[in-house]
Amino acid sequence: ERPILLLDAGPAHSRLLERAMFDVPPPPELEIDAVILEGIKQLRIQKRKVGAPAANQVQLQINCVGICGSDMAYWAKGVAGGFVQLDFTPQGLCEGYCGQLGHECSGTVVAVGKDVTHLGVGDRVALEPGVPCADCSQCRRGRYNLCPKMSFIGSAVNKVPGAMCTVFNHAASYCYKLPPHVSLEEGAMLEPMCVSLQAVTRAKVGLGHKVLVSGAGPIGLMTALCARAAGAASVTITDVVEAKLAKARELGIEHTLKADAPDLLAALEALTGGDRFDAVFECCGVPAALRTCIEAAAPGSVVCVVANFGETTPVNLQLAARREIDIIGVYRYCNLYPKALDLVATGKVNLKPLISKIFSMAEANQAFEYFATGEPIKVIIQPNAPKAQ
Repeated sequence: ERPILLLDAGPAHSRLLERAMFDVPPPPELEIDAVILEGIKQLRIQKRKVGAPAANQVQLQINCVGICGSDMAYWAKGVAGGFVQLDFTPQGLCEGYCGQLGHECSGTVVAVGKDVTHLGVGDRVALEPGVPCADCSQCRRGRYNLCPKMSFIGSAVNKVPGAMCTVFNHAASYCYKLPPHVSLEEGAMLEPMCVSLQAVTRAKVGLGHKVLVSGAGPIGLMTALCARAAGAASVTITDVVEAKLAKARELGIEHTLKADAPDLLAALEALTGGDRFDAVFECCGVPAALRTCIEAAAPGSVVCVVANFGETTPVNLQLAARREIDIIGVYRYCNLYPKALDLVATGKVNLKPLISKIFSMAEANQAFEYFATGEPIKVIIQPNAPKAQ
């Protein structure tokens, strides 16, 4: 017996009634490969399943995934930023974060949900990993990075699996189409760059400012590049690893200093003629470095804490108060992907020299071991190697 359709109900209602009456099964799930952290320093490729994209999602072939410092912390210690200890039990690896790493990513659209109009199959995109609720007080204020209901991929805190896998579904509104001349590798690096942009934006770096960056890792170097793009007159960066300082010089950073030099404060003061720095960014997560940042900051300046600190850190608050130094924090970013993409697309920020090495997904263990040596800047894993442009 054929179902009866209400012809005057409109096409949307007709489709719903047809589906309900015929009991049409959902599209089949795809079996995909994903890099899973099964224990401390134990990565294995496992089979996982992914369904069809929801109405507001796109399905992506993931091309590039950068290894973040938080991924390294999960891999090395089972916890990042002192937040949530990973659960490596069989149950823990089957729910929530489920050991699936990766949030610095880019990919190619292979399917679109029915409500998606601005992206199509074949588009190359960068993924903004955090999808907020859009309804809480922080979202309504425009600070969606602080959304308590945030769905942030690859985060044990938010209990969401990551994108270090072959195929992944993501909200289309948080996917940004890449121009033809911007590579998928650069697209994956927009995520850490947005952390740096958030820091530079919050610290209000502008024309003529003298900037100090503590730590020449990926975030520190990107912060230096973003500060220079914002108009900083000079940028100084410190680190204990000479290879990273050499990379900073290669990028055109004016002043590089060893962070463990016994006369570091005197050298920093000499660089500014005794005036100290207008904006200081702590990007390495070392308590002693944060104390140096406050001591090197000028009266009325800003110290921005970008790095994660795993413990309570003593600082000289009396010095900060006496100089009216504003100490601010950074947690992820908001509304900055378009700006980051524009800076890269126009050549104002060049991310390509930051790539130290690219690995296939089958080489994930080697990639993490390589990054753990301390000298690489940005290591990228490719679940699906990008096609030549």
